[in-house]
Amino acid sequence: MRSVPTPAGPLLPVPGERGLASYETPVLAGHVLAAWDGFLALARALADDGALDRPSRLPGWSARDVCVHLGSWPDAPTLVRLLDEARAAAADPAVVEQGAAFDQEAHNEALLAAHRGAPDDEVLAALAAGRGATAGLLEDPELDALALVPTRSLLGPLPLLGHVAAAAYELAVHAGDLAPAGAPEPARDLLHAGVGALVDVTGALCARAGTALTAAVLTPTGGWAFGARGADWTTVELARGARAGDLGWPAIEAEAAVVLDVSAGRVAAPPLLVRRELRTHDVAGLLELAGVVQDVPGLPGGAAVLTATRYLSGVGRLVRRLPGLG
Repeated sequence: MRSVPTPAGPLLPVPGERGLASYETPVLAGHVLAAWDGFLALARALADDGALDRPSRLPGWSARDVCVHLGSWPDAPTLVRLLDEARAAAADPAVVEQGAAFDQEAHNEALLAAHRGAPDDEVLAALAAGRGATAGLLEDPELDALALVPTRSLLGPLPLLGHVAAAAYELAVHAGDLAPAGAPEPARDLLHAGVGALVDVTGALCARAGTALTAAVLTPTGGWAFGARGADWTTVELARGARAGDLGWPAIEAEAAVVLDVSAGRVAAPPLLVRRELRTHDVAGLLELAGVVQDVPGLPGGAAVLTATRYLSGVGRLVRRLPGLG
């Protein structure tokens, strides 16, 4: 974990740094596999209770549907497309620059249509296979040459390992979707890894836009920050107890589950701001960040920044009454 002095200046990436994709593989694996393990524990608990067919938080989706969506299936194996694309892009970068973005929505619909009726043991096996594919990639010697190779996403090119890290965000958000079905509270490591992935992708977008900015997300159990400059960005894990006032950066502060739910559009930000369950620091800096993300469809976290900052900028009197605003 990186130590951040107080008061802190901007976080500066080293040339060529690409956020979580530049982490030492064992460190990144610790976060990503903890997210998989945390979600698997929830799915197994629901299966043990015979509860996978109960409704999830997503309209029209059962808990089984959520798990099917995240699993690795023989007709849609986890990471195979990304690996093939990274190999091709390593030989010819134009593969990514000229190729159309992967249609994730169509992929999800086809996957659910094919496996929505899968029995419990097959659903759990598919989730375990997804975890296994991720662990296998992180141990593959070929990764040394492919980790930072850009691959396609709805957000634009992301490094191969950035995609792998981003899975923690989806796992963490969907963990919350299982709550109405009776799932236990998600583990801290699952939520923490999800917030880290959220921060990392936001840093990638700032770097792509050429926006020099440092920003953080702080939770009671730890936090994450990114620093972007030029085409590079660094993503760092912050110690438990880090204070926005000491760091001096634009920041969003809340429970990890709240940050994830707002970012994914599961809950509305304004009531949370009024109740002080979601706090912002340095609104001007967050508005600069909002300018970067507002035109990016499908951004994890875009909703958190845009909803909070637009709401705050539109009701200045309320902003001045909220605590902790820089």
